[in-house]
Amino acid sequence: MPELTCTARRIGDYESRTEEYELTFAVGGVEKTLDIKYQAARAYEINAGLDAAVETVRETISAADLDARPTDMTISQFAWRAMQSVKYEEGGSKTSRLEM
Repeated sequence: MPELTCTARRIGDYESRTEEYELTFAVGGVEKTLDIKYQAARAYEINAGLDAAVETVRETISAADLDARPTDMTISQFAWRAMQSVKYEEGGSKTSRLEM
């Protein structure tokens, strides 16, 4: 069964209200990187970032020529959890996995 990985790393100024993350999605030998930037108080910025993550994952899956199609909600939650796992890591990265 194919596995989607997301390597998340917090970038930018760690003391700022603006949170910035670098997410690298990989599946089937294809890898795509996305930078997400938002202020926690602005839900529309968070939603736009998660929508971009969903689109990036869809492109990655398509480029890998896989039939797996996780739902948008599953991808969005996966990306959000990956970002939150490195929120206080100050540059450290963590890799999360999702079986498809």
